[in-house]
Amino acid sequence: MVSVREFVAHLPPDKRELLAAPARLLPAKMRYGPVYERTAREIHTARTAPSWAKNTVDERLAETFRTARKTPYYGKGQHYDVLNRVATGDVSPREALAQLPILTRENLSAHCRDMLAAPERTVELSASSGTSGDPIFFLLDRDRGAREWAYVVDSWSSTGYQLGQWRVFFRGLDLPQDRPYFVMNSTGEIVVRIQTLGPDTVREYWELIEKRGIEYLHGYPSTLIYLARLLEDADFDTSWRYRIRGVLPVSEQYSTGQRDLLQRLFPNAKQAVFYGLSEKSAFATLDENFVYHPYPLYGHVELLHRDGQPVELGERGRIVTTTLDGRGMPLIRYDTGDSAELVGHDNVGTPLFKNILARRGREGLVKADGETFSTTPFNVHGHEFECVHRFKIRQEVPGKAVLLVQPSQKATEEDLEQFRQLMIRRTQNQVELDFELVDELPATLNGKFTLLDQRIPNAPSMWA
Repeated sequence: MVSVREFVAHLPPDKRELLAAPARLLPAKMRYGPVYERTAREIHTARTAPSWAKNTVDERLAETFRTARKTPYYGKGQHYDVLNRVATGDVSPREALAQLPILTRENLSAHCRDMLAAPERTVELSASSGTSGDPIFFLLDRDRGAREWAYVVDSWSSTGYQLGQWRVFFRGLDLPQDRPYFVMNSTGEIVVRIQTLGPDTVREYWELIEKRGIEYLHGYPSTLIYLARLLEDADFDTSWRYRIRGVLPVSEQYSTGQRDLLQRLFPNAKQAVFYGLSEKSAFATLDENFVYHPYPLYGHVELLHRDGQPVELGERGRIVTTTLDGRGMPLIRYDTGDSAELVGHDNVGTPLFKNILARRGREGLVKADGETFSTTPFNVHGHEFECVHRFKIRQEVPGKAVLLVQPSQKATEEDLEQFRQLMIRRTQNQVELDFELVDELPATLNGKFTLLDQRIPNAPSMWA
């Protein structure tokens, strides 16, 4: 059974909102459906019964392996023979896992359709650059939304957030009719384009938040920090900030300095941060000591050395994940490109880690006023990316930058113009963006590829 929210979420925004008002008349649990309810119960049970959680992880690992071996990539690929031995019961799932190769981002993108384990109508093509500018493609289950939302709501519950409560969501994305913000009754959020936030608009947005009684702020940490600074310097009444109950940073590295500043400006708000991936293979919450706790039933997490061996306490390792609910496209030992320091294990055996270093850079674009603008809005998803092999942003002057694009072989002039306009919209009122086509965008000398070529001396640092 598909939840009401799941059905509405796949409609275009304008049509989605036509159904939003009657949908919100239903109780929240009814809108989100049985998958949400079942997942929420599993999260609670895993937290209170570690032995059940460990056995369930083993069962789902085995199911992932049985599903994977039926696909062309895993079924015929080298080094995956052990999957057959799991199916016959000769090898345990965890023993098999240690014998399997590491799946790279490049292999995932190149072979994602060979990993398809379900009818194509049940999945949708997704893409992400992280912020590396080097796009990868993968397939996600279309009905994943209710399950995902159960984990998100659970991670936010420490702030007092409950299913169905309204939030304002600061995001770097396009909205219908190029609106600066969009009221999403279907999801209970006001989505604000971060490119439109500034000294001239902050009063309008803050009065909108106060008028609607919104108590939860959700968005990129860099944007929430910018909002806090604007409110600190504002010449209008900002006392509603004392009514904010939750600050929900997402998608960027989060520092203790950011935590302290946000706590000062929103003193009665609790903060909740999670680590997640576009590929939907890991989900972890951040505790007060800045240690990440993965949800064991969401995805199996390992911290490994380059040679594939587990790291010891205090060592840094790459974050490698295996999906436990990837019916459409299972990922087995997927190298996320991120790394972290191992600090221990929970009572299920899941690694706990801190100090994530992502595949993204640590610099942002510098605006004309000297403030830093996160490159996170340049994350592009789905079919928008298919005309581009790689892109890079070069900045030499504050307030201006050049978007360098290496087109894909099938790119047309119309495709590239649409991509150019998309990226210009992502920088509206922040940085003036020029466009340049190039034959090749090589990686750096160490083999890595970064999105931002920041050439401004002593540019402010941030997690971009």
